[in-house]
Amino acid sequence: MSWIDIELDGKRRRLAAARTRDGVWIGWAGRTLYFEEEKRRATGRSSEKVHDEIRAPMTGKVVAIQVAAGEAVESGAVLVVLEAMKMEYRLTAPRAGVVEKIQCAEGELVDLGKALVTLLEIPATPPA
Repeated sequence: MSWIDIELDGKRRRLAAARTRDGVWIGWAGRTLYFEEEKRRATGRSSEKVHDEIRAPMTGKVVAIQVAAGEAVESGAVLVVLEAMKMEYRLTAPRAGVVEKIQCAEGELVDLGKALVTLLEIPATPPA
């Protein structure tokens, strides 16, 4: 994680920044934003596996891991519960897939942008 100092309305502010493979998480004043890099993809199907990393949207403590490696999950399924600023945040699957890796442990303190769970896309079955 990196820190960025800026001046806003004559006051110095400090923002947290964490780079990921596909973009940057910015944390400031208890809020987080994710900026994704624009990528151009070729048309057509690829045999390449697609991975999603579910990352900590803020610094906090992992209070529960709701899935195990190898488990199939539906879109919206709760993967990890993170506690930050006396609130619990349920981090969910952005799409259906299979949990490839768990990269955190219950009770662990994690920084903004840390990868917590890697989700592998379930390949579409081609029509017969």
